[in-house]
Amino acid sequence: MAGCTGRRWVGRFPGGVCPAAPTDMPWKGRKLFQSEIEVPAFLAEYCVYEYSGAGAPDPAATAALQAAVAGSSDCTFTEDCVTVGPLTDEKEVDATRSILHDEFIQQVNGAALPPVNPGETLAIARVAVIDTKAGAQTPENPHATVVGGLIRDLTCSDPGVRCAADVTYELGLPHLNNIKLDPSGGHFGSMSQVATAIYRSVSDWQSQNYTAPGVPPVNPRLVINASIGAQPGLDCGPNAQQLSCAAQSAYDAIRHATCQGALVVTAAGNSRGGELRHEPGIDGSGADYFSDGEVELSGGTCPAAWTRMISRDECEGIEGQGYDAVFINEGYAPFSESSPGATIETPLLVPVAGVDASNALLPNARKGSLPRNVAFGLLGTAREDPTLPFPPPMTGSSLGAAAWTATAVNAWAYQPELTPREIIDLLHTTGRPIRDAQNAVRTAEVDWDHAPPLEEVKRPSVCAAIRQICISTSPPAACPATPMPACEPFASSPTQNRDLRALAPHFSALFANTASMPASFFGPSATPSSAVPVDKLRNLSTPSWIHPQPETFPCGNCVFNLGLGNVQIYINPDFTSTILTASLLLNDANGGRLGSVPLIPPSSWMSAPAKLSYTISNLPANAAQAVISFEVESGGVTGSSTGTIPFIQ
Repeated sequence: MAGCTGRRWVGRFPGGVCPAAPTDMPWKGRKLFQSEIEVPAFLAEYCVYEYSGAGAPDPAATAALQAAVAGSSDCTFTEDCVTVGPLTDEKEVDATRSILHDEFIQQVNGAALPPVNPGETLAIARVAVIDTKAGAQTPENPHATVVGGLIRDLTCSDPGVRCAADVTYELGLPHLNNIKLDPSGGHFGSMSQVATAIYRSVSDWQSQNYTAPGVPPVNPRLVINASIGAQPGLDCGPNAQQLSCAAQSAYDAIRHATCQGALVVTAAGNSRGGELRHEPGIDGSGADYFSDGEVELSGGTCPAAWTRMISRDECEGIEGQGYDAVFINEGYAPFSESSPGATIETPLLVPVAGVDASNALLPNARKGSLPRNVAFGLLGTAREDPTLPFPPPMTGSSLGAAAWTATAVNAWAYQPELTPREIIDLLHTTGRPIRDAQNAVRTAEVDWDHAPPLEEVKRPSVCAAIRQICISTSPPAACPATPMPACEPFASSPTQNRDLRALAPHFSALFANTASMPASFFGPSATPSSAVPVDKLRNLSTPSWIHPQPETFPCGNCVFNLGLGNVQIYINPDFTSTILTASLLLNDANGGRLGSVPLIPPSSWMSAPAKLSYTISNLPANAAQAVISFEVESGGVTGSSTGTIPFIQ
């Protein structure tokens, strides 16, 4: 399988003793989970075996390891392949990024966050971002910077007065490629690497916050944001007992986190594009074009696909009797009580999908993966160092998960005594349903925490959630002294962004010397076609065995002025691949394909930079989303690179 090198294997051994590796070969075995505090017994059973020799081990070395170790494992002893990752590659013109950043903040938080009662302080939650970055180090891949930076900016808009999140980073994706790792951060990771990052986030939080009886914790609550994903397949299915040891290690790390009182938020996953939402084979097989033998893959990526309920009894079964006494004594119980001494189940994790400003699902939403929680996920960017430029804006469920995480943290800051289940229910109860193009309320497509009828899909409102806390019979001291007014509903827009007209002057400057070329959506007697040849090509932005979250593409700045029917394109000067063709794809508010416009490139497209402008005639009245799909050639391989572009009016 692509992404597998034969160098890393994971097993689970009853009793917690790692069997000895062959002594005459360069195999090194060790415990997978390690920390300064005692590792729970069920996690201490996981062991990882790594090959310290050069290159890939030969078949004899692999067979020897299997013979010495595999028979003792009580789950499938398996190679820990690199199958998890985010996606960000190209850059955008810096002039527009601050505008997109501010727009994202306003879309999620509204005009301003609710006030804090003078003299009171908010509870600060620890937010652990499991991603491409380790601690304060500068990562190779900016995905973590954008996700974590947005969570910080959404919760710390005025650090001197109001800051609800302590954002930390745990490296779950350390691979630069299949073999090479970077301790400061990589592009991809394996299931067990994600597992150890999740475990580290829990053990570090506990060791720094629950140190002595009677000492109030600095960060009473932990939120784990895992805006990463692996494609459904052999190691990403609904039945955890059928997963390999490597995948089960990630699943058990999440169980441990949730049992300890953490709120785990995950991205529902993105489609890689394509009219039929086809994906490459899980093993990376197949020619450049999809064949009839390739099947459509749907459903959420993992860990989001593992969503289910977990009980305190299950937690006691794996963690030990009375494991949560310290949390209960501090007033931060992991489970809610339905009656004295009786607890109710809590979600193992919260999957989140992304929507645009009109509450339409993003064009790269995965089929069959819509959970009951969504949040704004269009064109977000953030930075840690104000002296540096903004990283590339991204679109996808990672950004939705970041926005939902920040909303939960902002509400929890007023009343951290709420359990994770209570904060999840609060955000859903006070959230607003999203609707399809026929104005019908959307319902969730994935199993979650309730029996039929299916749950309504809702977008949370930080104002509405905090107002609900503050109008209770015993409002927390942090609530403003004067009653909070009713919250304004999100101003829904027929286009992708509520107000991006401020971008127009920047784009006008970029395209001042560019002639406008005509392109018709369809001729007088033609029917718009949903078949886009470019869209059938394999996406070259990332290896075919990685199917992660937000994606960027060669368009440095692209925007669609719906009122003028004008598409303006700026190809990033750093883009080194050859652009062969491009198509403008239009969707309705349901994400349904309306058709496409081929953008015939002049010779200047053959290399970047390029400045182009197209005037599109015969536009359908119900156009609500725009995507540009490029056909590119890189290293002799032809493929596609597809991305969402903003509308302005």
